[in-house]
Amino acid sequence: MVLSIYLTAGEVERDKISSRTIAGTYQCKKDGYFTGKAPYGYNNFRNELKKSTLKPNDYAVFVKRAFHEVAINIEPVEVIRKRLRADGMKLEKSAFSEMLKNIIYIGKIAVPEYKKESAMVVDGKHEALIDIETFNKVQDVFKRKRWYGIKPSHKNLEFPMRDFLICEVCGGQITGSLSTGRTKKYAYYHCRNKCETRVRAEHAHSKIENILAELGINESSKGLYVDILKDSESQINGDRESKLKLKKELQRTLKAKIEDAEDMLLAKDIDKDRFNNIVSRINKELNAVNNEIEILGLKTDSIKSDIESGLELLMNLQKFFATSDYEGKRILAGAIFSEKLIFGNENCRTTKVNEVIEVLTRNIKVSEGIKKRKAVKNDSFSVNVPGAGVEPARFPTGV
Repeated sequence: MVLSIYLTAGEVERDKISSRTIAGTYQCKKDGYFTGKAPYGYNNFRNELKKSTLKPNDYAVFVKRAFHEVAINIEPVEVIRKRLRADGMKLEKSAFSEMLKNIIYIGKIAVPEYKKESAMVVDGKHEALIDIETFNKVQDVFKRKRWYGIKPSHKNLEFPMRDFLICEVCGGQITGSLSTGRTKKYAYYHCRNKCETRVRAEHAHSKIENILAELGINESSKGLYVDILKDSESQINGDRESKLKLKKELQRTLKAKIEDAEDMLLAKDIDKDRFNNIVSRINKELNAVNNEIEILGLKTDSIKSDIESGLELLMNLQKFFATSDYEGKRILAGAIFSEKLIFGNENCRTTKVNEVIEVLTRNIKVSEGIKKRKAVKNDSFSVNVPGAGVEPARFPTGV
C-alpha cells in the first residue's frame, strides 16, 4: 500500500507540472506572447519583462516580398517561391504555403480552446511584417486557387510572348523555336499545328508594340486623369472615415452584449454553457469587426505618386515593352491583355484588354474623335475646294 502511494506520487506531480505548463502557455498566448519555435523571418526574443516574444531577423525581407508578390496575383505561387529561393530564401513548397497562411505575420496570435474557454485571435506583442489588407489578398488567392496573369512555362528568353498568342487560322497555341541560318540562329513564332503561321520574333514583338501604342494616353489626358483620381482619393478617404465610425459603434455594441451576458451569468439567469455559447458567437463577429477596423484605420499614403507613375506607364506602353526583359514583357502583357492575342503572318490583334485600361483609352479616343470632327467643321478652307468627281477638280486660281 505504501509502495503504491510512493509510486503514484511521482505521476501525480508530473500531471500537476504538465497542467501548470499548459495553463501558463495558454495564458501567455492570451496575453499576446509567442511560445514555441519562431516562424521563418523571426527570432525568439525575451522582452524587458522576460516574456517570450518574436523579433524580425534578416530573412524578414523575403517574407515581405513573398506576401506582396503573391497578393498582386500575376504569377503563380510556385514561380514566386522558386525565384525567392534562388535569391536565398530556403523554404520548400509546403513550408512556403504555410507561411503565407500564418497570422503571426500580421501581428496576431491564435489562442486555442482551453477548458471552457473558446478559441480566439488576439493582438500579439511582436512586430507585424505584413498589413492585414495584403494578408487577406493572399488568402483570396489561395481560396480561388488560380491566377489571372501569366502561366508557368519553360523559360526561353527568345520567346516571352509564347503563352499569350493563338493562331488566327486554326485557333491553336503559338509556340517558338530557333531556326539555324548560315551565320546565326533566328527566332520564330509559329503554330503548334501544321498551319503556315510563322513570323520572326522581332517582327511579332513589333506588331505587339503597335497594339500597345494604340492603347496609350497623351499628356493632356494624363493631367485630366490625375485631377479626377485625386478627387476620388478625397471621396474614398471620406467614405473610409464614415465606415470606420460605424464599425467602431458596432464594436462597442458587441462588447456591451458580452457585458450583458456576464451580468446574466452573475444573476444566474443563464448557466455557464449558455454563457460560453453566447460569448463564442459574439467573439466571432467581434473578431471580424476588429479586422475591418484595423484595415480601415491603416494610414494610407497619398496615391498621387502611384497615379502619376501608373499614367506615365500608360503613356509609354510601347516603349516599356520594347525595352523590358523577358520577365518584364510577360508581366506587362499579363496585366494589359485579358485574353490571348490572335496572331497571324500579317497582323496581330486582341479581343479584350484590361477593363480599366480599356475605359481610359476609350474615353481618350472618343474625346480625340470629337476634337477632329470640330476641327473639320470649323476649317474655312475645306468649303472652297470642290469634290473630285468624274472630271478633275478645278481649284480656284484667282484669274
